[in-house]
Amino acid sequence: MRNFSEEELIKRAFLRTASVMFGIWEEKGSSDTRLLLPPLIPDSFVIAGESISGKDHKEHVIPRNVICSQCHKMFEEGASIEAVANFIRKHLMIVYLSKEEQENLDKGDRLNLRQRMPDGWSFDTGDLFARLNESKIKVHFYRKPIESAT
Repeated sequence: MRNFSEEELIKRAFLRTASVMFGIWEEKGSSDTRLLLPPLIPDSFVIAGESISGKDHKEHVIPRNVICSQCHKMFEEGASIEAVANFIRKHLMIVYLSKEEQENLDKGDRLNLRQRMPDGWSFDTGDLFARLNESKIKVHFYRKPIESAT
């Protein structure tokens, strides 16, 4: 067994995920958001920070279904597995929230952002943290978002 650096392990995890996603998408026209979870992508590769109010709940900064749908669109447009892997690596992040923050994000009267981004948001121009900002959740980040993965 070869010893891999942390960067190599991270890159391999995202490439593996994009490859499996592509194979399933190619066969069925869709895939599964669970491909964006362990064991394919360990949480330690995507934990980005925690709320200043608590850390009872793991929350994806951008919902997995939103990321997965964009990956499918990229495949439809002819994107390579490596391009999709880099896209996932940039956008797949988890933060810890308090239970109250999670409930407000998911079910808040005006928010209802459980499985969607705020209206008008896009991958091209949108703030990665729009859901958190919209719900006024303050997060202390352990790592900065990846601008582009190589």
